[in-house]
Amino acid sequence: MSSILTNASALTALQSLQMTQNDLSITQNEISTGKAVSSAADNAAYWSIATQLTSNSGVITATNDALAQSQAVLDTATSAINSVITTIGSIQSALSQATNPGADITDINTTLASLGKQLTDAINSASFNGLNLLDGSQTAALNFVAGFNQSASGGSFNTIQFTAQSLTGTGGVASTTSEPNITDTTTIAQLNALADNTGTATLGYGSDVIDKTTDTTGDTFTIESQSLTGVDTTTTYTGLDANGNVTTAAAAISFGVSVTTTPPAGLLTQSGYDLTNLNTTAATAGAQLKAVENALTAVTSYSSIIGSTQDRMANATTLNNSLTTNYALGVSALVDADMNEASTRLQALQTQQQLGIQSLSIANQNTQLILKLFQ
Repeated sequence: MSSILTNASALTALQSLQMTQNDLSITQNEISTGKAVSSAADNAAYWSIATQLTSNSGVITATNDALAQSQAVLDTATSAINSVITTIGSIQSALSQATNPGADITDINTTLASLGKQLTDAINSASFNGLNLLDGSQTAALNFVAGFNQSASGGSFNTIQFTAQSLTGTGGVASTTSEPNITDTTTIAQLNALADNTGTATLGYGSDVIDKTTDTTGDTFTIESQSLTGVDTTTTYTGLDANGNVTTAAAAISFGVSVTTTPPAGLLTQSGYDLTNLNTTAATAGAQLKAVENALTAVTSYSSIIGSTQDRMANATTLNNSLTTNYALGVSALVDADMNEASTRLQALQTQQQLGIQSLSIANQNTQLILKLFQ
């Protein structure tokens, strides 16, 4: 049926042309932005994932920046420690000369005083952005940011923990805390067995050792230990009866616990000799030389700890770089447009657009044909 009110052919041609125009607009947007998914309206799932990955990549890039600063802190400490080790070698040479008969002790002490100042200067200058890992100013463990984990419940940071050690100083101030009483029967039996045995051990840098001592009345005993970082810990166990009064360990139904921690002396203080302020004589040179050797061992051990931390940071940086690359590739796979396909589709849609316009033009001419029926 031919109608002058409704041109079905024109409506169909117009609808087809509008669809072509929409597809053409989408394709042109892909070509101009380079993205197949440029907003949530294009593909909500892909856009959400890509946005999260992009955010994570930014966090990891910031983490690498923080790692670079952390590595600079450790590099500064390493440079200072290398200077300290060289100076310790010079102190060893001076003390070796002091052991020789007829050595000029006065000149040697002058040299030792100068070398001690060199040690102090190297330690004090080992500061980066106000952070010094050698002078004892950092008493708490440092947690260097090393990575970022994204999970369904949120994000969390990976850290590399580092405990700074002091090269100077003669020891810190002890602090004591009281722990909850021990009432577990199995633990009480183990403590009774410890109380029945006496023992001693020499506390020294570089080893975890235990030194158990018991008092004369048998109601209290202590366990002393020294960590690898040189912190002395003394744990005192006191036998208690049902009323909380002190009793012998064998009769105790619970134990009171008291823990005392003492920060270590600086690594350059060994056997009571401080290398930054060393004065020798022919009689003490031998013992001081041994103390210097212990100090060298302690400093080189600390340097190894710093070096292993630097390796962890370097590996973390490499991993983070790989992750940012993987994230970028993942985002690209989700939202980037295939320009070869887009250019081909553009040519096809432009052709369809031209044909659609021609089809609409032909359909619009149908109403003109109706006039001829009335001539």
